[in-house]
Amino acid sequence: MSRRPALIPFLFVAALGLSACTTPAGQIDEAGAATMPPSSSPTASAPVSPDVAPSSSTEPSAIPASFASCDEAVTSEFRAELADLGWVGWNMVGQEIGHSPFDAFPGGAPVGQLSCRFGASPDVATDNVLDLAWAPIDGSAATSAQEYLADAGFERLDVPEGVQWALRGESGGWADAEGWGQTYLFTGTDVRWAQVRDDLGHLQPAA
Repeated sequence: MSRRPALIPFLFVAALGLSACTTPAGQIDEAGAATMPPSSSPTASAPVSPDVAPSSSTEPSAIPASFASCDEAVTSEFRAELADLGWVGWNMVGQEIGHSPFDAFPGGAPVGQLSCRFGASPDVATDNVLDLAWAPIDGSAATSAQEYLADAGFERLDVPEGVQWALRGESGGWADAEGWGQTYLFTGTDVRWAQVRDDLGHLQPAA
């Protein structure tokens, strides 16, 4: 499902000792007002205790090659929306100011991670940005990361793509239509992150 980034001032959000600056999921209507899109419903949404083993669907046979850029990591539909807005994407890994939602994982962030920011330009001072993240991950690292998220209070959601771990968002913002905010998705080959659960749909697996 294709959605436009919402152009509103960003907030610094602390989660797991990390900082992320994003706009909530939504789309821009013809008058320029932000609207919240519908969200697909998970097949399960119950809290999971730390000792519950993650789904076996997170066990890949091999780690896929990493994307070369943030533009490659998102869908063609989202790239078209970015082009309409005049936005570009850039990787903030290693930069002094940025976010990396995988750094708190046991063993650190996976090699090949992308911590992507989308906005007018990295050289333009603007509050209107949207942050996403993607990384390849192997089975043992995925299991450890999911156990960590369960301990940190994330709730498990089983979805067709794999397993999501999500937090409830803030009332009136930083949440999708079902109230889900920051969310990780573990597939059989990678892990994806968005500040608002609906925005995970902008990311895609590596070929």
